[in-house]
Amino acid sequence: MKFVTKKPPIVTNNEKTYQRSLNLHIALIVAALGAIILNAFYSYPTIMEGDIEVFIFTDKLAQAFKVFSMVLLAAGFSVIIELFYSLFEGDTSKFNSYAGFVEPINIGILIALLLPITTPAYVLAITVFIGVYIGKLVFGGYGFYIFNPALVGAVFAYSAFGSQLALDGETPLQLLKLVITENQPLQLDSLNDLLIGNYLSTAVGSTSVILLFLLFIYLAVTKVIDLRIALTYLITVVLISAGVGFILFANKLQVLNAYVLVNLVTGLAVFGAVFFVSETVSTPTSRETKIIYAVTVASLMMVFRTLSDNVEGLLYAVLFGNMITPFLNRTVKASNKKSLIKTLIGSFVIVLVVVIAIGFMLQSKLIDAAQAAEVVEMIQLGGLL
Repeated sequence: MKFVTKKPPIVTNNEKTYQRSLNLHIALIVAALGAIILNAFYSYPTIMEGDIEVFIFTDKLAQAFKVFSMVLLAAGFSVIIELFYSLFEGDTSKFNSYAGFVEPINIGILIALLLPITTPAYVLAITVFIGVYIGKLVFGGYGFYIFNPALVGAVFAYSAFGSQLALDGETPLQLLKLVITENQPLQLDSLNDLLIGNYLSTAVGSTSVILLFLLFIYLAVTKVIDLRIALTYLITVVLISAGVGFILFANKLQVLNAYVLVNLVTGLAVFGAVFFVSETVSTPTSRETKIIYAVTVASLMMVFRTLSDNVEGLLYAVLFGNMITPFLNRTVKASNKKSLIKTLIGSFVIVLVVVIAIGFMLQSKLIDAAQAAEVVEMIQLGGLL
């Protein structure tokens, strides 16, 4: 099967493009409502100022309102930026109907859902500006941009305003990392809490994996999500997690299962599969390139999660995937059974190499941590003697 690479804008006909954006729009509104409702029940950790416990919010209703205000501010400011840009360009015709508002609202909601509940309003506003203007409009708008605009804004926010976005407390991914780096026991919430999303997270919209999987099905049925990319990405995350977990905890089946589960259902793993990994504009076009892209993004995410200071990793992994998409589209010239087999074999080799590299690098840290704990114990015993 031959295929032809296409220059921007990467869109289909206007009717299909709008229908895809509208279905994504519906899914994002549902995800935002889920984040608002969930934050009406979750109890955030308190901050200690001396001997006094200080609550981040006065009550849980204030938590829900903060998420609501984040979504409203981000979506509204995104629309304002695009409207002023259209006024400057001298053509505001796309805002004559609601269809013109769908895309900017989607970007605003995505940015809000990617940030923590502690995000100040001014940081959110700057983030939306960076994402919408720098990430999208500078490149020519929808269909022309290289990187996902929401991710551009979110990466800027975490890089430039990391201290303002910091949360007191440890997310499940951070707890998982402490098992290896500091030899701490794995203490997680119940499985129900992990699935519902009742845990601390750096992104307000990423927690309820049950809701996200329902949205995944909806977007797959409406063909907003490319299943080849999304499923390949999720399968790769599971395979790498299982492989690394086996190297680290082969004799501790319960911990190994927890390692795989936490990597899959917490953080931005599923959120990314639903809203980012198979985004149509900045992802490859052929069957083989989609598989390579998905494996690359999943592998990089796991590398960033396990070996870097960034315990999440998805934002940078997807941006890197966006960056290599033009190269992938130019490199693969045909799609057939032979090229598919080669792609699958190559992808398996990549996953195997990543598993071995991460697993044995983390194993050395685990051994070092265990030795350090033994030294501390010996010093304590010596003190007692």
